[in-house]
Amino acid sequence: MKLLLASRGDFDNPKIWSGTQYNLKRAFQAEGGVQTLNWQLNRQLLRAYHAGFLRFFFGWGTSRDPLLQRFAEKKIKRLLIRNDKPPDFLLFISDYYIPDRLRGYTKYAAYFDSFLKEQFKYMDDARWGKDWFFRGYEKSNQAQLERMTLIFTQNEWTRQCIISEYGIPGARIHNVGFGINVTPFDGEKDYDKELLLIVQRKGTEKYKGLLLLLDAFKILKRRQTKVRLAVVGTQLPDKLDGVEYFYNFPRSKTVELFRASTLYVMPALHEPNGITYLEALANKTPIVGLNRFAVPEFSGNGKWGFMADDGAPEELADVIYKALSDKNRLQEMGLKGQQFVLSRYRWDLVVNQMLKEMQKVACHSEA
Repeated sequence: MKLLLASRGDFDNPKIWSGTQYNLKRAFQAEGGVQTLNWQLNRQLLRAYHAGFLRFFFGWGTSRDPLLQRFAEKKIKRLLIRNDKPPDFLLFISDYYIPDRLRGYTKYAAYFDSFLKEQFKYMDDARWGKDWFFRGYEKSNQAQLERMTLIFTQNEWTRQCIISEYGIPGARIHNVGFGINVTPFDGEKDYDKELLLIVQRKGTEKYKGLLLLLDAFKILKRRQTKVRLAVVGTQLPDKLDGVEYFYNFPRSKTVELFRASTLYVMPALHEPNGITYLEALANKTPIVGLNRFAVPEFSGNGKWGFMADDGAPEELADVIYKALSDKNRLQEMGLKGQQFVLSRYRWDLVVNQMLKEMQKVACHSEA
């Protein structure tokens, strides 16, 4: 089967989308080879879009954005028409767009991790044009997903949103998960350190939940004086007792903290997926998040993680306090969580599931 991977980004750059394109290419190559297509839009266009338009008006930067659709259509048509022989399947990674002219060009599949309309319920965004954006986006998104022969998601939350919102048959949509980027910890873990951990990028302090966590930490510190918090990936000017920042440290420091931490706490306000939850579990660290998006799935609905029902600092502090009160339970949860990750979240398993479904379709078409 001839397969073409299409993405807005360099497949040889492991920093794009948590290394998803990079890792998928390598995993598919291990199964017999694959071609790639980078359909990134014009950088000057995107720079103007982000620096100019998005300062005042709502947008998302996806190819289904009403302002970017025609640019995506033009770029994909130009690249695909060059191919003498179409692939058996074209697999879009993260972003996707099938031009009208190329609907019958080949069979299409998409792989992504989120559902924007549901995320937006939790976004505090005062920019103009939200209603206009979503009218155009939803119309385009439904049309694009209906053109897909197969849809692959990184979590069950996204899969269920597509089924319920767009009425696409569940048999066409497969939750194949994703791979983690850490080596699982096989040593003995000390749960008495009472060390909390959050990992994020600079600029994501609000939506990844760091600001909420700091408010909860102040409350928690009055009840649990030994508790500490390690923050990786950013640094804030306010210094709180017990909080240590690790900004611009090497990846090895992050791995060290995953192994040392008692709980991984990321009360993300509108993070649809969150690979760091599973990287923590791979290191036997139970997770804490808000009860939304993929967190219930990743926490085993409470079997190896804890959830707060809303974004109130008092509730989050109480959830963490109760979690830290039973170290034996944390140890048991850590082991179960690691087993859950190892049994499912590997790139070779993701690729095998995708290939299996695509080959089913290919064989059915030949028959």
